[in-house]
Amino acid sequence: MMRVLKFIGWVIVALMTAGVAYQQFSAARDRADFPPPGELVDIGGRKLHIWCLGEETGNPTVILEGGFTFIASGWERVMKPLAAKTRVCAYDRAGYGWSDEDFGPRYGVDHVNDLKALREATDMRTPFIFVGHSLGGMLGRIYYDHYPDDMAGLVMIEPADPEIILQEFEAEDGEPTERRSGQKGCPVKCTLATIVTELGVTRLMMGNVPFLDDPGYSQAAIAAYKARMSRSPNVRAMLRLGRYIGTIFHETADNKTLGDLPVMVIYGTGAGSVFGDSETEEDRLLDLEVNKAAWGKTTATSSRDFGVVEMDADNHLAIIAHEDSANAVAQEIIRLIDAIADEQTVSATE
Repeated sequence: MMRVLKFIGWVIVALMTAGVAYQQFSAARDRADFPPPGELVDIGGRKLHIWCLGEETGNPTVILEGGFTFIASGWERVMKPLAAKTRVCAYDRAGYGWSDEDFGPRYGVDHVNDLKALREATDMRTPFIFVGHSLGGMLGRIYYDHYPDDMAGLVMIEPADPEIILQEFEAEDGEPTERRSGQKGCPVKCTLATIVTELGVTRLMMGNVPFLDDPGYSQAAIAAYKARMSRSPNVRAMLRLGRYIGTIFHETADNKTLGDLPVMVIYGTGAGSVFGDSETEEDRLLDLEVNKAAWGKTTATSSRDFGVVEMDADNHLAIIAHEDSANAVAQEIIRLIDAIADEQTVSATE
């Protein structure tokens, strides 16, 4: 019996050693194969990755904020058409993509304060147009509440509606979601995730994620995403964000008005629940109608409401990852840029 246990123990040690070696070798290869497309900027003891294309033309700069797990390189197909019009920048939140990790609380205000610090460190021209996908749309509303003078416009791409989500959470949990959630961070989950990732398990799992296998996506962007998401900092950042998400929903719900900010929501015909959990086509269409009503309510809080815009897109990621829909999104942002320029011209001549 002792021989069997000893043999099992040696097998476990061998597998763990192989896993660590596999992860370390792969991470080293990733650093060579997937360098940051942009630059790392110090915001005060930490560095954030920001990637910019295009030149300043007199039009507002466009800053792109990703969804829950999105990284900067995935915006390429939206960025290229915009770069012909103005300067456009995508960045990685703390721990994501190529940005340094932050081990402190990560409420919505912490994310927008990071972006504020990044803007100042890079001397980014203001006011800028904030474009947020999914979670990024919520962070755009939080940013406006804290720094309204920084923003020339807000475009939200299939954003989560905080009131809908908080109601769903309450129905599932039987009680309201606490406003100050995640006070203890994620010490246990983050530690376990680190162990699993350093053993190479996360990397193996990333090789079999069905929704990433769409041939319409940029294969280079998907490869970079898988490489970065196979790192412990990215995994911990995702878990930490999930830990504080309840508060972020509350912070977004605090935004009651968008004043005179030009505002637009864009969604695809394949949209439904932002979590992608609509079980049937009928459910998806019902979820979409509920979201459309909520999006219209949000844009109507601005006196410069550019409405809720529909376009062809298969799903929540495809709207910015498929070439045709990404270009269509860029054209809507350009429409907003042109409208802002026209308004400024009229104001200047009055």
